[in-house]
Amino acid sequence: MTAQVHEKIRYQGKRMRLASCPHFPEDHPRIRHSSEKEVDNLAKDNKTEIIFSTACWREYIGSWSIRQGKLYLTKLEGHFRLEGKDALFAEWFTGELRILNGRLLEYVHSGFNSVYEQEIILTLEQGVVKETAVIKPTSFRIELE
Repeated sequence: MTAQVHEKIRYQGKRMRLASCPHFPEDHPRIRHSSEKEVDNLAKDNKTEIIFSTACWREYIGSWSIRQGKLYLTKLEGHFRLEGKDALFAEWFTGELRILNGRLLEYVHSGFNSVYEQEIILTLEQGVVKETAVIKPTSFRIELE
């Protein structure tokens, strides 16, 4: 699989990238599928061209934020749209978020496997941050010839 484009997240006042894709309820009243016309218009826009490439198998990019210890969905681009101006509390989400921090140390052309200086792992339960861990890479892959 091709390396995938990251979801976006605002964490501790900084714009960062996720090495995970939090799911969302496609049947939520504020989340809708984009029409064919909207998708065609997006495909013509150079800013969103990556959404329709092999670097984005999910065909959307989500923007998220952590505010006062809670996860919010703030935007969807591509085959989905978030309607309304207000962020949507992600009460449906339980699991881990991998936030990338620092420089890229090793590019891996597969999924979200590239190595960064640091990963911040947030464990959430029903949209609420329950645990935070910071991980620094301790070893690198060694490729044999």
